[in-house]
Amino acid sequence: MKKYIYIITLLVPFFVLTSCTESDDEFFAATTVTSNNLIDLQVTGSEVNVSSYVARLLPQSTNPFDIYLTSNSRKMFFNYTIEKRNSSNEWEFITPTTVNLIKGENSIGDYVSGIAVLDALDTMYEYETTITLTSGQYRITVDPEIVTLNAQNAVMLTVKTTTTGAVDNVLTFTVN
Repeated sequence: MKKYIYIITLLVPFFVLTSCTESDDEFFAATTVTSNNLIDLQVTGSEVNVSSYVARLLPQSTNPFDIYLTSNSRKMFFNYTIEKRNSSNEWEFITPTTVNLIKGENSIGDYVSGIAVLDALDTMYEYETTITLTSGQYRITVDPEIVTLNAQNAVMLTVKTTTTGAVDNVLTFTVN
């Protein structure tokens, strides 16, 4: 009898733990909306301007979607990478060094997280930065999702979007 109790004691936690899934949506409140052209890329000479201005009241087909009311988040972020073609004609990820932050925040590493911050009037999430590059051929790839930061005790929001100034969220250009 002790043998059966021992086996049951081992099997019950096994079944409880293996029946769990890793889907965050089952544990956290999350929602997704779509709004096109919320990220913008522009190249002028050796400078690349990356910006995102997202209205707090995001227009939707029926009623505006209130990002702040839904998420309680004062910040949203999106990621992008910068690559440079090397002498072997291959793309290499680069970390930008000459960055002029105009609005919002940057987190720079293997990729750049552009962090749009809600303005003082609570009407617009704003991000804009200018990156100066040396001569060469470059490619910027934007992750077409803007996600709320620190949406604790509220709904995490993902805004699926597109990038203006790029084709399929990728911009290839040359700096002379």
